[in-house]
Amino acid sequence: MAAVSSLGIGSNLQLNELLDKLEAAERLPLKNLDNQHAAYQTKLTGYGTVKSVLASFQAAAKALSDIKTFGSVKAQVGNSDVLSVATGAGTVPGDLAINVTRLAQAQSLAGAGQAKQDVAIGTGTLTFDFGVTTGYDDNPASPTYGTYVNPTFTPTAGASKTVTIDSSNNTLQGIRDAINKANIGVKASVINDGSGTPYRLVLNSEKTGEAMSMRISGSSPELQGLAGFDPVAGPQPGGMKEVVRATNAALTVNGIAVTSATNTVTDAAQGVTMTLKKTGTTSVTMTQDNESIKTAIQAMVTAYNNIQTTAKQLTAYDTKTHTKAALNGDGVLRGIQASLRAVLNTPETGLAANAPSMLSQIGVSLQKDGTMSIDSKKLDAALKDNLRDVTAVFAGDGSTGGFGRRLSDAVDRMNGTNGPLGSVTDGLEKAMKEIEKRYDATETRINATVERYKKQFTQLDLLVSKMNQTSSFLNQQFSALNGGSKK
Repeated sequence: MAAVSSLGIGSNLQLNELLDKLEAAERLPLKNLDNQHAAYQTKLTGYGTVKSVLASFQAAAKALSDIKTFGSVKAQVGNSDVLSVATGAGTVPGDLAINVTRLAQAQSLAGAGQAKQDVAIGTGTLTFDFGVTTGYDDNPASPTYGTYVNPTFTPTAGASKTVTIDSSNNTLQGIRDAINKANIGVKASVINDGSGTPYRLVLNSEKTGEAMSMRISGSSPELQGLAGFDPVAGPQPGGMKEVVRATNAALTVNGIAVTSATNTVTDAAQGVTMTLKKTGTTSVTMTQDNESIKTAIQAMVTAYNNIQTTAKQLTAYDTKTHTKAALNGDGVLRGIQASLRAVLNTPETGLAANAPSMLSQIGVSLQKDGTMSIDSKKLDAALKDNLRDVTAVFAGDGSTGGFGRRLSDAVDRMNGTNGPLGSVTDGLEKAMKEIEKRYDATETRINATVERYKKQFTQLDLLVSKMNQTSSFLNQQFSALNGGSKK
């Protein structure tokens, strides 16, 4: 007899329903494991949030442990058309008088006009030497103003570059592309001036400064005639001509002459970077940037208060719904808060006599609700009159001590392998992995049990089905016998 295709069809028993109930009962331990895993995950997520706000707090504390934070100086430029200023580490407050007399320029050379730009010119090599050309008369009162008088060219050792021109690139366009592909510090282009021989090869040094003046020689008459340039030889018949001279920037800072190969002048005044825009005069006033210091202190206060807000949210209990937040009653979080308060309530040591040793003495204090606040008037006065003391309170001597460093170190200890956060998160992760192993093992056992039940029910279904068929057959036979007896 063929096996039945669905439980209960042969026996008319609710075997499928019974099997489902048995399976549900067997799977109850899995639900418990799921709930336990979810609870651990909720806690782990909560600790992740704690780590995040602690990281933000540590970043703010580290900024205050850096002595450079308290040396910030801001600059005000009298004539921003002449230059712009950026201040950096080591900038000293003071006033500067700047006179920019010349900007740095990159040399530009232009060749003689060519009738076509796609006709073969010649092959060989172009050799570029870079160096300093002297002899230019820049005195407006001189009769030779704007020209070179007895020029000299001093090449920079090891700066010579060579470009090969062959049959694949010996047109004006090809020579341009070959120079650009060679990446020698020269940009080549072809300019159309609209004349009868309009196409001119233009060569521009990629860097400014007088040391980037070029001398170019071609190995063949054709290449020499096209691109050759000797700054000492004077006008080049049919070759290159200088259209922009390579120059250094020239300026005076409080009357002291300064030159620069670029228009970005660094440390002409300590810690100051000037970007020159045009010739002219301007004043630069540099003052202590107390606002940036206050911003850094406010960042630490805000980050600390975020820790308190986050802790309150993670430990909350809703009396209406009787639900607990992820870390309700958690001792680790309370310990973290207590550790930070302990650092903040411990005076800084090794300071000058009568110098403030507590943050509250400079206007940064803890409130009754556990948050931190700033007394702006008190902090402003401390920054104005006792910047050195404020710096020492937060940054110590620059390498040791200071509230900024001590708070940052405290966070490192919390996150360390043996620290409270490191230990509890490691423990939770291990416990979750163990639950996952137990879940897999339990699920395997349950599946085997359910499969055994299914086989047993299948056998029962077949057995009862056979018995029902036998009963039906006997009933038919008895009915037939009874009918025959009556006749």
